[in-house]
Amino acid sequence: MVGAPRQAEERFDLREALPGERYCASCATRVCGSVRQLTGVLDAECDAESAELVVAYDPQAIPPGELRRVVHRVALEEADAVGHAVYRVEGLD
Repeated sequence: MVGAPRQAEERFDLREALPGERYCASCATRVCGSVRQLTGVLDAECDAESAELVVAYDPQAIPPGELRRVVHRVALEEADAVGHAVYRVEGLD
């Protein structure tokens, strides 16, 4: 189809984008929703269990390097918007 936007796909490891205690399924879901709203992003799918974000985008609208920077920035913003706590659970055996 002439004039249709080119499409590329980029995969992100959400455990890398949301390091340490920042990674949780809720943050991963929020990141996916925010990434979908980015200019040049055609679609974004998250799998919270495998910690993978797949982004379909128009590389003419957002270059791959810029997409990577923006996704990592969005991930940190979403994770920092909520408090995370780590609890040690003992004595369950």
